[in-house]
Amino acid sequence: MPHFFVGTSGFSYSGWRGSFYPRRIKSTEMLTYYARQLGTVEVNTTFYRTQPEDVIAGWVASVPPTFRFAVKAHRRITHNRRMPNLEEAVRVLTEEADAFGDRLGPVLFQLPPTAPFDPGRIERIVALLPTRWRVAFQFRHRSWHTPEVAALLEQFGAALVHGDGEAEPGLLGRGTFIYLRLRREAYSSQRLTSWARRIGAYLDGGRDVYVYFKHEALGPQYAQRLASRVAGIRTSFRVAAHPAL
Repeated sequence: MPHFFVGTSGFSYSGWRGSFYPRRIKSTEMLTYYARQLGTVEVNTTFYRTQPEDVIAGWVASVPPTFRFAVKAHRRITHNRRMPNLEEAVRVLTEEADAFGDRLGPVLFQLPPTAPFDPGRIERIVALLPTRWRVAFQFRHRSWHTPEVAALLEQFGAALVHGDGEAEPGLLGRGTFIYLRLRREAYSSQRLTSWARRIGAYLDGGRDVYVYFKHEALGPQYAQRLASRVAGIRTSFRVAAHPAL
């Protein structure tokens, strides 16, 4: 049975107090509360610095077994075209990601808008990754947005990220699973319903779907509304950690 995971990019935002979080919630309590409402979060802090093992252990202890963390790979891997010390960088990433245990969701590799088409770059990275991982690539230079690149990623068992609302969103619906980053600041009811129908079709096709809204003020509410809409049109799947459904 395919699974549907929906959440936001990040969870620790003081601006969400009083709208999504209780007004007086402590920062240390945010993830526990978040995980009662949504089934996944995209961790972006890992892009800037490797997280200590005890920090990750605390996160894992704060969420239920069905929860999934999408981990964004460090910029030392994705943002240096020459990729010096790639093997060491991937080794560090592997230790970090594996610390999430069975709560690990996809590992996201987001290349910068200045990185043009270079299949060898992806092949070098993929060759070093554990085969047990779910891997997603986001390309933000238009030279990558071809069916041939999508087919190459599918051969690797990876997903091609679609970034809705971004300058170069990428192809839609390609990969062994689906990874969507919904980055618009506002999503109307009609737009959410349209996405729910697309997601339902992916689930009907047997593919798991991961969706992450931008960390704007209404990001968590959009995630909850999308989960409700998907549940309203499809029943042959599971929405992770969404108690209202």
